[in-house]
Parts: sequence; C-alpha cells; structure tokens
Amino acid sequence: MNRLEVKDLTVTFPTADGLVQAVRGVSFELEAGKTLGIVGESGSGKSVTMQTIIGLTRGARVSGQALFEGQDLLAMKSDDLRHVRGAEISMIFQDPLSSLHPYYRVGWQIVEMIRAHQEVSARAARLRAVELLRLVGIPQPERRVDDFPHQFSGGMRQRAMIAMALANNPKLLIADEPTTALDVTVQAQIIDLMQSLQKELGTTIIMVTHDLGVVADIADKVIVMYAGRAVEEADRRTLFYRAHHPYTRGLMGSLPGKGGTRERLNPIAGQPPSLIRIPSGCPFHPRCPFVMDRCLREEPPLLDVGTEEGHQSACWLPPDLVGFDRQVDARRWTAAEADRTGRARVLAKGRALTAEPAS
Repeated sequence: MNRLEVKDLTVTFPTADGLVQAVRGVSFELEAGKTLGIVGESGSGKSVTMQTIIGLTRGARVSGQALFEGQDLLAMKSDDLRHVRGAEISMIFQDPLSSLHPYYRVGWQIVEMIRAHQEVSARAARLRAVELLRLVGIPQPERRVDDFPHQFSGGMRQRAMIAMALANNPKLLIADEPTTALDVTVQAQIIDLMQSLQKELGTTIIMVTHDLGVVADIADKVIVMYAGRAVEEADRRTLFYRAHHPYTRGLMGSLPGKGGTRERLNPIAGQPPSLIRIPSGCPFHPRCPFVMDRCLREEPPLLDVGTEEGHQSACWLPPDLVGFDRQVDARRWTAAEADRTGRARVLAKGRALTAEPAS
C-alpha cells in the first residue's frame, strides 16, 4: 500500500526577475514502511518539493497532487492540513536551531507539540517528552528535559528535533538534510537512530540529502533531481550498480573512494542552471560529457531503462547503456555501504554515444 503518491507536482515562484520554476512535474510513489532518498545539488528542488507537500511554500503557485493515504494534501483546508502536519506527517529540518525556540526549554517544546494534537494532561505530555528523549539517546532525559537548546550539543539538538518529530507517532517522517551540519561520527549515529526507529515504529521516511553515502545506507528507493525535476529513479542497488543518467554518474564520480585510496576526483563541470532561465532541451546538456544534438532541442521524459523494474531515466542515451565497469562494480558498492560515500564511476566502453538514438 502506498503511503504517499505525488503526481505531476509543479511549483513556481513569481519574482521581479522572472518566474522561478522550482519544481517541474515531479511524480513518485512511496510504500508504507519504506524509505525514499531524494538527492541532488543545492537548488535542484528537493526541499521545495517536501515543503510544498506539507504546505510550507507560501506565495508559490502549485499544481498537481500529493495524496497521503488517498487524501490530497494540496487541496486540504489550512486547518485540516495543520492537523495532519505534526500529527501524521512530521519534518526534521537541517538546522535544529532554526526549529527549536531558544527561549523555551526543550521539554516544554515537545510537550506543546504533543498537546497541540492530543488531549492529554501536561503531566502525561511531560512524561512522554522524557520517554522520547530517552528513545533518541539523550543521556539523563529526566534532567535534560528542562535544558534550553543552547545547552545541547549539535548532535543532541538534532536528536531532540527527531524526538519532537516523533512525538505524535507520525506515519510519514520527512528528514531534510538532517545530518549536513554534523560531524561524520554524529551523522552515523543519527542515521542509525532513524533506521532503528523505523524498524521499531514502522515509520515511512523521506530522506532529502546531497550525500549519496547516506542514500546508500538508508534508502530503499532513490530519486535524483536536477533543475527542478526528477532525472533518474531506481531502487538503491540498481542506482549504484546500473546508473544511466550522466548527472547521476557525475554525482557518484565526484565523491572520494573508500578509505585512504588516493584517486583524482572528477567534479561535474559547470554550474546548475538558473531556475528562471532553464536551458532549452535537456537542462543538463551544458554540463553533460555525452551531449548530442537532440539534447539541445528536446527535453527527455522519464523513460524505462535497463532491465530492472522501476528504473527510469530522463536521458536520450540508449536505454541499455547502464551499469559500471565490471571490475569496479563490487568495490564501488562496498565502499558506498561501508563508508557512506556512494562513490561509483560509470564507464561507457565501446558505445557510440555521439550517435543520435532513434525516436
């Protein structure tokens, strides 16, 4: 059963400089109890997609559908959506200091979240807050529940945000870059915590990140976004073994390998396009090493590629052109899982990439 279905979501923002096309026709489905990873560079539309789903993009022009257990979140009245947001859908933001009020104690803020959606006494809500802090690994929760946010470390603040997000046992948890501002050790702890909580509570998770290593560790399915749209979608293993889109390949090739291996990194040349002036044809063509004439004229839709069910790519390259060099397959996948780097390089040997494929 699908917990969430997003259909042709489009989000634009009118500005003095022109229309910002933040999200362009994004569609996906997410089963209950599964984890979806959404990756891409800054400005690719990842966060705006999630914020729009829960009604946090004031001033935007929005079209499409976001069906949460059959109910269209985009068509809900404000009061109804406010009830769903916080009770059934929760969001963890990148910077907990922007979400935790500095003037109020951490426990009080969790209590307020509980009482906003449940008819319980202040005492019962406080006991629940202590229980949640213990659940997410805060030491001495009976005492730390009365601390202010500035008395918590960065990792502890993020744990407190997770506790607040879980306060009402949501069915869907959206985590928007929850580990970006944390050191590597704490990142691993937060990811492990989210995985254990998912197993224990059965929560459906959307993980928004630019870190393919996080995706390699936690996601069941992955969507790669570029210039406001999904350019590749596949299950985790297929994406790392048999990536098709040159942008996905570029993301993997620009990350360091496992351990202390000294290899030259291969960053993607150029910069992401302006969302006000998106290039004609494929928006990635100015940066693509495999660009063809057709790429300059026509923007490719998401098409089935490879042999794995559900693997789609928005690219005019031949659909069977997937996968890595056989000699590096296992090493890349192992490195991604073990070190959370997700490094993988696609080598297209013996392919006539400059030939325009038949339409």
